[in-house]
Amino acid sequence: MEGVAQQINKVRAHIPAGVTLVCVSKFQPIEAIREAYFAGERHFGESRVQELQQKVPQLPADIHWHFIGHLQTNKVRDLLKLRPYLIQSVDSERLLKAINDEAAKQGFVQDVLLEVHVAKEETKTGFSPEEIEDLRLKIEDFQHVRVRGLMTMATNTEDEAEIRRCFLTAQALLSTFNFKLSTLSMGMSDDYPIAIECGATMVRIGSTIFGARDYSRKIKAAFFDQDGVLFNSMPYHAQAWELAMNENGLPFTKNQTYRNEGRTGASVINEAYRLVHGIDAPQEVVEAVYSAKSNHFIRLTGGKLPELIPGIKDVLRFLHEHGIQCWVVTGSGQRNLINSLNDTFDDVFTGIISAFDVTKGKPDPEPYLKAWERSGFKKEECMVVENAPLGVRAGKAAGLYTVAVNTGILSDADLREEKADQVFENMEQLLRWLETKI
Repeated sequence: MEGVAQQINKVRAHIPAGVTLVCVSKFQPIEAIREAYFAGERHFGESRVQELQQKVPQLPADIHWHFIGHLQTNKVRDLLKLRPYLIQSVDSERLLKAINDEAAKQGFVQDVLLEVHVAKEETKTGFSPEEIEDLRLKIEDFQHVRVRGLMTMATNTEDEAEIRRCFLTAQALLSTFNFKLSTLSMGMSDDYPIAIECGATMVRIGSTIFGARDYSRKIKAAFFDQDGVLFNSMPYHAQAWELAMNENGLPFTKNQTYRNEGRTGASVINEAYRLVHGIDAPQEVVEAVYSAKSNHFIRLTGGKLPELIPGIKDVLRFLHEHGIQCWVVTGSGQRNLINSLNDTFDDVFTGIISAFDVTKGKPDPEPYLKAWERSGFKKEECMVVENAPLGVRAGKAAGLYTVAVNTGILSDADLREEKADQVFENMEQLLRWLETKI
């Protein structure tokens, strides 16, 4: 490939005056950024706070740094200390408030773009058009952010009509604001000419300028079970299941809970009922047992979230900072746990597959297949993190690399018997292993 300066000249020939070129420098070496700088570029885009912290001190002070990646609320303070020129990826009101509050503490006003979701892909983030409508009325409440415009990404497709639809939708949303917004950031290496035709004032171009990025990793998405992987909730589930089953004349032990972990509640009840009566449980029995189990769980936990599995936040933070999607894939129907996931884990999760999204549940591969399909990646780019034998079985049946962290009362042999690719004693061991792979 030609040098960076030559590629910039080629790109510049297709960008009219008034359109800002942001050179997407994430995962690129310092030397390549310097070459672009000496070719006259001053706007560069990064997607990880940690990487930006390393690059800023090594490069000229007049660079305008754009933050273009998903931003966790717990990283806002560190990012704002770097005084970014523009945060383009404000994808929720919660994040907007966090930026506003931290900018107030640090004593300045931060320029931002609101990221809008107009693509036909669930994995992309951002405000829906309806949410943007609601937010327009609240913008003035945020005194320490300056909303300069919108940012969006088109559907990943070769269908030019669909790409154009995405960009025109964003342009139309920009015009609905009561006050003047001047910036519309859209268009990347594959589609920036269309974006410019549709009104883009800023384009984000990386691979066309710098060449293909070396991500130095194969894993692009990780699917996490919930109970026993995120929350130390299995002891409560085990006791709640034992009490609810026994109250309804169904022999059941805590050990059976761990061996059935991952199944939907109805399938666990039906299996226990068949052992006694030889048939599936009537629907009213299923509902009665599951209601009793849920009530016992809430009573045992005091209505509070169970404590987190030690080290899980470090694992999730590491993956998220390296641009890897994190998903929750659980057979749980405990709404209080499911609804709390993003708040508890700082919006790290791209998506959640729960008992409400599947018909079969683990050990059937359906939950992990659904997560894999929604991620948009190849199977060899995805991994499963489980703690239960049936969960491991489901991950392997889905054709995914599956690791197990033994946080429960079963033996490592129970996990290896289901052909787990790796078995770890705790999350710290998993993190050390991930650090060698990513």
